[in-house]
Amino acid sequence: MVYRLLTILMFQGIAIHMQAQTCCSAGVPISTFMEIASSEKNSFSIQLNHEYRSINWLVDNNTRLENDPRSRYGQNTSLKFDYSLNSKWAFSALIPFVHHSRNTTSESQNSFGLGDLGLLMQYNVLSKSLYSLNVVAGIDLPIGNTSHRGSSQILLSPDMQSGSGSMDFLVGTSYAKTDFLLPFLSHFVIANYRWNGTNDSFGSTANFNGRSFAFGDEFMVVTGFRYMHTLSAGFLIPDAGVRIRWQDPNSEQGADAPNSGGRWLSLPFGLSFVPDKSKSIRLYTELPIYQNLNGLQITTNFTVGIQFIYTRNRT
Repeated sequence: MVYRLLTILMFQGIAIHMQAQTCCSAGVPISTFMEIASSEKNSFSIQLNHEYRSINWLVDNNTRLENDPRSRYGQNTSLKFDYSLNSKWAFSALIPFVHHSRNTTSESQNSFGLGDLGLLMQYNVLSKSLYSLNVVAGIDLPIGNTSHRGSSQILLSPDMQSGSGSMDFLVGTSYAKTDFLLPFLSHFVIANYRWNGTNDSFGSTANFNGRSFAFGDEFMVVTGFRYMHTLSAGFLIPDAGVRIRWQDPNSEQGADAPNSGGRWLSLPFGLSFVPDKSKSIRLYTELPIYQNLNGLQITTNFTVGIQFIYTRNRT
């Protein structure tokens, strides 16, 4: 039962989300929105996640600068519904609510609204007592708002919108092994690639057809470890890893946008408490340690979040 529980919890909190972009260089949150935890036949789970990101580092290529007059943060509250049809197939839907805030010397900008709807499908290629291998495919449907305006009624930039206005596609794979070197120590590797579509009418009005904009495609690899510690009241599971992310430059009117895209290296950490196999709560953070960006950009300096998961077996 312990090994089964560890397999179910393996990927909670260690994967890429599929909601609207936070910022062209803000980094991808560590929310658990890509993987669908392996579970029993006809099981259903609900995840509630809230995340806060401080986006206050000004970086020129790989050099951090000081005295940036701007300040920015992003928050998202997300609901994710997972359904495991059987031991091979699982499906998921993600509904995010996104809040952006940016203060400059001339204006305070805020946006809050529904993000893009994420739909996922997962196939379990290999599942043994100590090994698990999954492949995932997903799509983002552009239902989020792309017309938020600041206090001056000027249209906010695409990275400040709660929706992307484009249909995006994602594929990924995840591998995990329990009892890695030590009993109850698990090792995982996750790789994802995301093709971001183009919003051909960003900023369109009655007298303006808009312009094309697309966030750069992304590739990400996450690897790390989890350890299950048994308590009298359940399980305590710390985790730590390394995340590497590459993003192509954004595209505006078919040309690469300046000061967008690059490479990021960060360290995610988490701590889960699991009273039983149907419930868990997780606290997590992510800290950047290296960036090599294309030009001058603002980027995330820390992320914190909390997550609740409830699972019910219908059989």
